[in-house]
Amino acid sequence: MIQHSTGDLPAKIENYVMQKRLRDAFGLLRSYSASLGDWRITDRIDHLEQSYSMMLRYAVEGVDDPSRDEIYHSIVRGIFEILDRVSRELRRPKSPEIYFNTLRYESMQSDSLKSLSDRYVALLSDLSLYNIAAGNAKADAGVKEKEETERRLFNRLWVSYPLSADDAAVVSSLMSGDEIPLYFKEMLVSALLLGLLQYYDEPRLDMLLDIYQSSPSRSISVRALVAALLAMYVNRSRVASSKLARRIDALRDTTSWHDDVKEVFLEFIRTRDTERINRKMQEELLPSMLKLRPDIARRMKDSVADIADIEENPEWQELLDKSGITDKLKELTKMQEDGGDVFMMTFSNLKYFPFFSDVANWFIPFHMDHSAVKDALGKDLSTIGDMVASSPFFCDGDKYSFVLALASVPAAQKHMMLSQFDSQRINELELQAAAVSSGSMSAGRIANKYVQDLYRFFKLFRRKGDFKDPFMRPVNLLQLPFLAADLTDVETLPVVSEFYFRRGYYEDAAHVFGLLAGSMPPDAQLYQKLGYCHAKLGDMAQALDYYKQAELLNGDSLWTLRRIANCYKELDNPAMALEYYRRVEEKKPDDLGVALSIGHCYLELDRYNDALRYYFKVEFLDDKSTRAWRPIAWTSFVAGDFSQSRSYYEKVLTDRPDASDYLNMGHLYLACGDIKEALNFYGLSVDNESGGVEAFIKGFKADVPRLLAAGVQESLLPLVIDALLYSRD
Repeated sequence: MIQHSTGDLPAKIENYVMQKRLRDAFGLLRSYSASLGDWRITDRIDHLEQSYSMMLRYAVEGVDDPSRDEIYHSIVRGIFEILDRVSRELRRPKSPEIYFNTLRYESMQSDSLKSLSDRYVALLSDLSLYNIAAGNAKADAGVKEKEETERRLFNRLWVSYPLSADDAAVVSSLMSGDEIPLYFKEMLVSALLLGLLQYYDEPRLDMLLDIYQSSPSRSISVRALVAALLAMYVNRSRVASSKLARRIDALRDTTSWHDDVKEVFLEFIRTRDTERINRKMQEELLPSMLKLRPDIARRMKDSVADIADIEENPEWQELLDKSGITDKLKELTKMQEDGGDVFMMTFSNLKYFPFFSDVANWFIPFHMDHSAVKDALGKDLSTIGDMVASSPFFCDGDKYSFVLALASVPAAQKHMMLSQFDSQRINELELQAAAVSSGSMSAGRIANKYVQDLYRFFKLFRRKGDFKDPFMRPVNLLQLPFLAADLTDVETLPVVSEFYFRRGYYEDAAHVFGLLAGSMPPDAQLYQKLGYCHAKLGDMAQALDYYKQAELLNGDSLWTLRRIANCYKELDNPAMALEYYRRVEEKKPDDLGVALSIGHCYLELDRYNDALRYYFKVEFLDDKSTRAWRPIAWTSFVAGDFSQSRSYYEKVLTDRPDASDYLNMGHLYLACGDIKEALNFYGLSVDNESGGVEAFIKGFKADVPRLLAAGVQESLLPLVIDALLYSRD
């Protein structure tokens, strides 16, 4: 009998369920839960297995049961629920993860979610507008107590599992209460999400969908949708049920579900670009700016101009243009306009403040009444606070980072910053802030900032290893069948596919282009892109198939003809490649790249005179270029014209020669019987070969058929290699 360690069992049980081997899953689940000694769990397993046995008996007897699928899914959900409960209870006493630290702390407290909620409502009532404005010590203490209670409520909701009906009622009351601040309702959405990502809990998902459907605040509603969709994706093996499908169908009829899901999906897709943007800034933009710094310092050395004059000096713009920084900044600006997260790297270095040591603080929407904001800004609270709060570029976590960093800025620099904001600009900021508070922000913008906050938490939190990162792999909602109606229409798929395509995510782009091809009339451009994606993925046969379909729809496309020719070339079919290159040549007779490719095809077909004719054509049409020299030299060699080959290889050796050039020159001398000179060039080839002697020998052996055809004795070849090796000792 195979023995399983307790740590392996959860993954093995889940694997059995995914393979639809429920009998084996029940057996392992009994073993896993035995150590708890909880008869209620044993009874629950017995009940589920009896239901499964009954379902199997009906199926074997041929009974037509229309509810069979739903019963099966309910049994699967039951297995997963028991697995999660047992796993949670076994880890609860000793696990050092922050979730279990928080769970142990909350379990020792005498209060409940209901009593915490009642205390919070009472504190809000006590903190009247008059007391806060007065700024007395009692009000300050009240604010601190309120924030501590908010943190406790967040933590209690996060670690409560499963969510009881009483706890759900408390959350519903808080979400609907007019006296509850908007920011705290948004925090509760995040607490529901964190719990769902730790352990799947259907009542939590139902509550998020309720909040999405019923909240009058667009900000809360969209956040709840982001949370629900992310939780569905992470728990996609557990959420399949007709009940959820019916719920989503109802939401399509009563809300803007269809459009909102598309917006959220696009934001999840954009997270894939975050690391690419970070690399671009870290590896390209910042090094370029550092290289430019000495030049800037030199030009400023004797300058007495103020900063405004410097900004308007065309020499500075010229300096940026020549360095390439201007183009890189334009590219980053375009990424930002497309919703890209260009501030992730900048603010990643500003998450070291004690404020960010607490999980709950990562999910507090930025607001001016928070004590951390007041303490950091002091008397400058109004002006700087309004500026930060209304910024359309920063997510909430970055706003806190910015404010906390400002606390350490000297007063003179802070005032210089404030002087840049005239009354007109301040009015604009106030209008933006009003737009935010009125709920007029688009669903896409709300989702964009919330997803950025979530992404930062899972990537930058100091104990991020304690959490399962939902962004470790791309979040692809197309993998959720019950969202197919929202994401596979001919309006959404082109947007998604083009996003993947433009950024080089060719596997995903090919998948989405394929879905699109199945839902719309044949389109040449679509087949071109499918072919291009598969070519980039190295599947040249599949690429050729799509290019041929594009050719049927648009046989005059030179781009398609070139790609088909290249596919045949990569598939070692030079005859068909030649046919398509010749078709391109008919339309572009003076295209040097096509002429070279035709020459290469003739060379592969051993039609040396035809190959040379095209290579000489390239040399004639572009007498300043050297790109025809190498193919002429090699083709002349294999054709037996050693004199012409030597003439061109001598030219090649003046044009930055590499290891293969020296290797080929050695072959020429070897074929001419000058072994000493051949060894000289072979030595130069080894010296210029990054792979050293072994790479040289591999290249030499690949050319043996050509050497034999040139008249070199086969018995001489191993002697040449050994002579070369001895000469290098």
